[in-house]
Amino acid sequence: MAEYDRLRGQLLGLLIALDGRLTADQSRFGHELLDHNELGLALEMVADWLAEDGTAISKEERVSMLGLAFEMRLGDRVERTLDLCPVNDDR
Repeated sequence: MAEYDRLRGQLLGLLIALDGRLTADQSRFGHELLDHNELGLALEMVADWLAEDGTAISKEERVSMLGLAFEMRLGDRVERTLDLCPVNDDR
């Protein structure tokens, strides 16, 4: 259970960090996914939203998201999706 709580906490922190770059509906839905224990789906959806909108992410955010995807054994979907996001070194 501690591992789940840690992963959920990291995803929650990610949603908070991306707050100004996600729409209110996206953020709300991301929180709902976490509330329903859909951690993998939440991470995939965040990656999709960022890529669809061409939202820039920092190198640290990318590394964090890829680390979560690896830990959750999501395959390479998140990585392929994040490849579509510009990297902003100013963040």
